[in-house]
Amino acid sequence: MIECSREEVAGVIDRLVEELLSAAGTDQPPVDTIRLARDHLRITVCLDRRQANRGRAQRTGRGRHIFLRPEPTRERHHWTVAHEIGEHLKAEILARLGISTGDWSALARESLANLFAYRLLVPSCWFGDDARLCDYDLLELKRRYATASHEVIAWRMLDLPEPCIITIVDNEHVSRRRSNAWPVTRQLTPIEKRCLRYVHESSRPKRMQTDGWTVTGWPVHQLDWYREILRTVVDEW
Repeated sequence: MIECSREEVAGVIDRLVEELLSAAGTDQPPVDTIRLARDHLRITVCLDRRQANRGRAQRTGRGRHIFLRPEPTRERHHWTVAHEIGEHLKAEILARLGISTGDWSALARESLANLFAYRLLVPSCWFGDDARLCDYDLLELKRRYATASHEVIAWRMLDLPEPCIITIVDNEHVSRRRSNAWPVTRQLTPIEKRCLRYVHESSRPKRMQTDGWTVTGWPVHQLDWYREILRTVVDEW
């Protein structure tokens, strides 16, 4: 299998996303992936209550279709459509990378579609400036990138040059934690624990600073599921 760096792949996807958005006349967020699929790529998107998986693409005599399982949030539908658009365009992405489809494993192709979905829902051509203008406020960015989930937006912060740690906490357990600058474990620092406790108990965002660290936490709470997202930075990096 031919190897490409993540930066090379991301750069090709970013350029393709920009071209798609420009051709579709979309010059600001949010990205309506369903409209993009239907009006620009001529892919029919429809609900199928018999659908076992979140979504599937199929070519029929009437063209290409994306069948969606009904989901409780529109963000999940937009993620699924974005992912399937990535699957639809993977041959184009590989061609731009100078790679034949046979040289790219099935697992890598799935990762390619995921990477495309992140960057279509939160395009690089807008996100860096928007994040800085919003002072990296996840809730403010969510209002602007309404078709992307809080988690997708938070992970995209790791693609920005500003060093940080992003932590996803589900029902008081760290489910994912990554940094774009330092090795990290799932063990939270004392200030992160204090910030998390406040956000969890109050359902309100909070920013805390101590010993050169700043932690900002946001609640993403539902009736039966408590999720908190933390962004941790070193003040004088």
